[in-house]
Amino acid sequence: MEIAGSLASILAVLIVGVMSPGPSFLLVAQTAVGQSRRAAMASALGMAAGATVLCCLALLGLHALFQQFPRAYLVLKIVGALYLMRLAYKMWAGATTEIGLPEAQVPPRSPLRHFAVAMGVMLTNPKAAVQYGVVFGSFLPQHPSRALVLLLPPCVFIMEAGWYTLVACVLSAPAPRNSYLGAKRHLDRGAAVVLGGFGLKLLAGI
Repeated sequence: MEIAGSLASILAVLIVGVMSPGPSFLLVAQTAVGQSRRAAMASALGMAAGATVLCCLALLGLHALFQQFPRAYLVLKIVGALYLMRLAYKMWAGATTEIGLPEAQVPPRSPLRHFAVAMGVMLTNPKAAVQYGVVFGSFLPQHPSRALVLLLPPCVFIMEAGWYTLVACVLSAPAPRNSYLGAKRHLDRGAAVVLGGFGLKLLAGI
């Protein structure tokens, strides 16, 4: 039961953060609009692979940290709550900001090249690295079971790949793209409310 609850909380927070426009979203979106659905789906898988690497690094780092400094668990809870509320504020404030997407074709690359570039973007995105570290530090039990630790990386890959594949499919066709862009303000503000609620819940449980 603890495994299912922790896993559900972590993935719920992560998917809301993943859905917020950032470098990863823009790369997949621009590839879908400016090149092809196939190229964008290769980028989506690259993003998921990079996120899985960050997930594994975060898990290893937090395990070592908690072993050396048990009180760091409480500190990370507080930091995590404040981070989520700050992210919620930024998402709400940026809900009306338009996403710039290209009209012309971008230079073609092979699917493997799209995969590698996307993975590099994810691995070098400080926001993503901080997000995984803070969310895991906030929502993982202080002594997580081996099953939970083993389940997280494949679940992260499926979540990231699923979202960015959806972005690739939606934004590579004109009608769904226009529908998404028209609903962006409402989607971002809804996501901001969810993130803010998770942050307040964390603070209330300390």
